[in-house]
Amino acid sequence: MARLNLQDAAFLQVETTECPAHVAGLQIYQLPDHYEGNFFREMMSQIDLSIPPAPPFNMKLKSPTISLDVLPSWVEDKNFDLDYHVRYSALPAPGTMDQLMKLVERLHSRLLDRTRPLWECYYIDGLEGNRVALYFKVHHASMDGVAAMSILSRVTSTMPQTKNVKGFWQAGAAKRKVDPQTENLTMRLLRGYSGLRDQAKSLRQLSSTAIKSGMQALSGGTRHSPRPFTAPATIFNRAITQHRRFAVHTIPLSRIKSISGDLGMTVNDLVLAICAGALRRYLQDHKALPAKPVLAMCPVSVRPKDAEQSGNQISMIVTTLATNEPDTIKRLHLIHESAKEAKDNLSSLSREAATNYALLMNGALLLANASGLGDKIAPPANLVISNVPGPRERLFLMDAELVNNYPMSVLVHGQALNITVTSYADELDFGLLAAREAMPDLDMLATYIGEACDELDTANDTHLTTQARSATEKLVRSRASKKPVAANRNAPAAKKPKPAATLSTVAKVKK
Repeated sequence: MARLNLQDAAFLQVETTECPAHVAGLQIYQLPDHYEGNFFREMMSQIDLSIPPAPPFNMKLKSPTISLDVLPSWVEDKNFDLDYHVRYSALPAPGTMDQLMKLVERLHSRLLDRTRPLWECYYIDGLEGNRVALYFKVHHASMDGVAAMSILSRVTSTMPQTKNVKGFWQAGAAKRKVDPQTENLTMRLLRGYSGLRDQAKSLRQLSSTAIKSGMQALSGGTRHSPRPFTAPATIFNRAITQHRRFAVHTIPLSRIKSISGDLGMTVNDLVLAICAGALRRYLQDHKALPAKPVLAMCPVSVRPKDAEQSGNQISMIVTTLATNEPDTIKRLHLIHESAKEAKDNLSSLSREAATNYALLMNGALLLANASGLGDKIAPPANLVISNVPGPRERLFLMDAELVNNYPMSVLVHGQALNITVTSYADELDFGLLAAREAMPDLDMLATYIGEACDELDTANDTHLTTQARSATEKLVRSRASKKPVAANRNAPAAKKPKPAATLSTVAKVKK
């Protein structure tokens, strides 16, 4: 039996019918040329089903009703039923992406059964273009996006294969290597004491951070990163129902890296700027662009590299999206400065303090969400934008190539929009999730994601051209200001021209 930590338990405590707390991924696979048959049933026939499921896929809640259990526990499901968790579906002809979106919207709206391990997988056939899809959802209390990506990389291959196929539920989460025979009572007591000491230290750090932030505000000091709970009202900050809309867009990662390299920014800066540009245009179209900039909450993983790949180990930063700035390059710089300052502040905290900071920042929002008052209390930010690093190489499931890996996240009252981005090989896959009533035309925002990238590309070209012209003009002026050197030192110096009788007029260039 294993107890959930505070962060994992919070995702269970605040879950409601309107606000399911599971995350998901929609993977699209390209089948081999001229493939005939049922790919997923063939794959299942290759898996050795005698291999039992591994944690967390075989773990369920000790008690499905946790309202009185502050820290619920995981126990092994002795009656694990794989047929319940793995399901088959098929799209009607012609099997368009729009049909696929409608299917996963319905699947994502449903709560997971708390009497069983908290995950479901849907194998979806019939997608046009000789493709199939896999929709997998898991409760956020079981794992975060980084842990899910770790499992994906262990059940796929960098080369096509038809042997030694393993189900992802058999891979499980990577655990911290601890030898139970060498971990005696003294070591366990020391580990427990260390945990208490770290928690006490984190509280001191959080107090110091709060005091520093308050003093900065009182002194009027420069601050690039916004304070939580200062976001303006928008059309997607409202109460929600369980109905969802989902839209996707893909951008070449190499294109983003090229722009970021030219401008001296990070890929994450560009992702935020693209989302900002798309949101600005979407809100303008709806005549709902606020005068103050839209704010984004960005999850930051604080999981050590060798840590167990289950549960959640994340913190949060709040950054401006500078949607009130019409200039694309200026908007990007404002976002960069804001995000950098927020990350620098977070990096000054210990891992425990950073995790507790996320709990404190989300505490009011989560409690309001559970009580149904989420739209009555200002959220820490207008929306969540998450960037989850994924595999850098092309992956295969048997001999089908993974072509897209679109993420789906969580919505709560007061935050009816979530944008999650996953990198994969040379792609950035954007998954946009929204409450249906708040943003029924979510596909429009997905289209604007691509157009915002185009705007950044064009603005970057203009910026580089301006810089090159400025450098050339500076070089010309520098050369013109230097005195010419005579070829023959004995030759007489050139006579200086007489000053003109009148001064020449200088044309003023209108900016």
